[in-house]
Amino acid sequence: MGEIYNILKRERNKKGIYNCSEMTFFRNFKGILKSNPIFNKYLEIDNDFDIIRANIIIKSIINKDELDNIINDMYIANANVGVESIKDDIKEKISDLPYISYDNFKIYIPFFNKATNIIYSNESEKMFQYPYVSLFKKFEPFFVDAFETYNIDLFNSLFTQLVKISESNTSVAFYHYEFNAIFIINRQGTLDNIIYLFDKHMKNPHKYNIIEKVRPLVNAYYDNDLSLFIYLLYKNDLVSYYVFRKICKLYQV
Repeated sequence: MGEIYNILKRERNKKGIYNCSEMTFFRNFKGILKSNPIFNKYLEIDNDFDIIRANIIIKSIINKDELDNIINDMYIANANVGVESIKDDIKEKISDLPYISYDNFKIYIPFFNKATNIIYSNESEKMFQYPYVSLFKKFEPFFVDAFETYNIDLFNSLFTQLVKISESNTSVAFYHYEFNAIFIINRQGTLDNIIYLFDKHMKNPHKYNIIEKVRPLVNAYYDNDLSLFIYLLYKNDLVSYYVFRKICKLYQV
């Protein structure tokens, strides 16, 4: 099916993509990735998946800064208050931050492992003790690769705009409403495929009930049923007749 994805990418309707919230967020906050050389690799953008990955890291950095400030301020302002009371107040203040549900625990900073996240969320008094005091400024010894550590869970979280459609033993399919695309992400957290929909030849694409429309398409993808996949692209109003015929001609179906 490889050439189908190339056709869909070439015929993609890019109108409005540049100003969508995902792209705008990246443009507005990408400077944060320059705050530490450890994040520089996320400035290298080749596709929309890289934008999603970069925004996850940006939000993680913002979370860390927020947590650092809250913890520092709470312990300074409430020096005479019990530690448990302070920790309860911290939990309340961070409740609206994006997180990953991982092993029945909320991970607020994905570039730290679970043990370090527990320090932030449940044992914050240790932040003022060695070696954790370095987390405020020189946190490199605690750094982990977020995507190698949390894999697919990172994409199925509040750090992204992705909506889960379906899954197989090896990957999970998500839909992104702004990019008008299906992202097939393997369980190691790397990209398998992007399936772009609603091409530039569609004058008034019908985008209602999109998850219901794309789910059978994803099932055909997982079944490796080429004919059904091509048929559903057009039947479910996901591509124009022009693109449909172009694909049919290529595969002689």
